[in-house]
Amino acid sequence: MKKISTRLFLLFIFTSLVIVSSCANENEDETDDPMEPKICYAEITNAKIAYKIYGSGDPLVMCVGYSTNMDLWSTRAIEILKDKYRVIVFDYRGMGLSTNTDTTLSINSLAEDLNALLSALYIQKTHVLGWSMGGYVAQKFAINHPDKVNKLILYATNFGDTLTVNPSQEIINILSNPSATPLERLSTLFPDDWMASHPEPWKVLPDAKEPYNYETIGMQYLAVQNWLSPGGGSVGQLNTLKMPVLIICGDQDKVVPPINSDMLSDSISSSSLIRVNDSGHGLMYQLPDVFANYILNFLRY
Repeated sequence: MKKISTRLFLLFIFTSLVIVSSCANENEDETDDPMEPKICYAEITNAKIAYKIYGSGDPLVMCVGYSTNMDLWSTRAIEILKDKYRVIVFDYRGMGLSTNTDTTLSINSLAEDLNALLSALYIQKTHVLGWSMGGYVAQKFAINHPDKVNKLILYATNFGDTLTVNPSQEIINILSNPSATPLERLSTLFPDDWMASHPEPWKVLPDAKEPYNYETIGMQYLAVQNWLSPGGGSVGQLNTLKMPVLIICGDQDKVVPPINSDMLSDSISSSSLIRVNDSGHGLMYQLPDVFANYILNFLRY
C-alpha cells in the first residue's frame, strides 16, 4: 500500500472523530442519566485528571483515542463490561474536563499520566484497554510498567514507526475534501454494507457533550507524529511484553487497516488476534455486544 504523509493521516483521524462527536450532539436528546457515575478528579503533576468509574470488581482502565474524550466510549459496551469489572474511563490531560499546564506531551508522558492516575486511585495492578491512539498509550504503559498490567487489550491500533500501514488514498480524499458531508466522513468509521443498511448511523453513537481543547489536540498531533516517525512507536520493545494480550480489530477498518493488528500480533508472543467480520474502526459502536463479550471472555480466562 502506498504510504501517505503523517499530516494527512492525522487529519483523517481528527476529522473522523470530531464528526462522530458532532453527529451525536446534533441528533440525540441531551438528557441527564441518574445512573451515570459522578465525575471525579485526580491531582497529578501539572494536571488534574477527570475520570469516571462504572461498576465494581477487578479494575479495567480504558485509554481513549486521538482528539477524543471519555464520553466517546460506547455506552452499551460499558454497560456490559461494568457488570463484571470496575471500568475506569478518563480524559487525557488538557482534554475534556481534565486540566493541564504543560506545553508539550508525548505518548510516553501520557502513559506516565496513566501511571499517576492509577497511583492516585491506589490501584497496583489493572487490565488495560487502548483504542487507536489509546492503544499507543496502553502499549507504552505496559512496556514501562509490566508489573502493573494484568491483561492488555489493543483495539484498532498500530505499533508506530514508518512500518505502520496508513489508510487508503480514497479515504484520505474524503477527509481532505472540505465539501464532504458529515455522513460521508462518518462513513469512514463503518463498512460500506453496514452504512447502506443504517441510514441514520449516528444513532449508535454516544451522546458526547464534553468540550474539546484544540490546543491540546495540537500537542496530541505532535505526539502521534513522533509515534509514526522513523524509530518511533513501540517497535523493538513489544517483545518484552509477557502478559496476555488481546488484539482486536474490525476486518474492514478504514482508519487503521487491520494488517496493523497482524503486525502487532506477530510482534507480541503472548498475544491472540481477533478480526471481527464485517466491522470497522467503530466496531464498539457498530457491534457493542460482540466487542464487549470478546473482551469479557479474554479477561475471564
